[in-house]
Amino acid sequence: PLCPVLLPTETLVRLCRHEFDAAVLCGKSAIDLHPYQHLGRAYYAEALEHAGRIDEALAELRLVCVMSPDLPWLRALEATCMAKHGRRSEALATLDELQHLREREYVDAYFIALLLEALGRRDEAFAELERARLENSATLFLLNVDVRGEGLRRDPRFKQLRRRVFGAPAPVSAPGGQIGQAVATH
Repeated sequence: PLCPVLLPTETLVRLCRHEFDAAVLCGKSAIDLHPYQHLGRAYYAEALEHAGRIDEALAELRLVCVMSPDLPWLRALEATCMAKHGRRSEALATLDELQHLREREYVDAYFIALLLEALGRRDEAFAELERARLENSATLFLLNVDVRGEGLRRDPRFKQLRRRVFGAPAPVSAPGGQIGQAVATH
């Protein structure tokens, strides 16, 4: 129970399952137990946002960005929250900062895609998701379940992207030795 990533992981799972109130409780426990662990605080902020507690979510995102200034994806999450809740000019300023930061260091394209989607720039968001695929972003494992990407999943282009990220279903051997196509479960 004292493992620093256990409660943040549970918070993320509850977010992906749309159990927002449970995610808030779990996230609160995570930051109470490990207040300086950035994942716990970031997921707690996401849970607060999805539970409709926007001001609290933004405060947590600001705090985690101060605590971990060397993680640009946290700034992208903060800007995404701002964009979705009427603070577009601040979100655009952060996007500009992140784009300039890319000239010197890696900025995960997955989180830029989420920010662009929140800004209503879906075509650019899909271009960033493709960039995330090409850069082999570690966050792409969330593509099918991330609550932050639900709008993107409704777009017809998503199925093609998903196929490029996860590949075509592998052939499986059926009874009798025939080869068939595996059924995609995602």
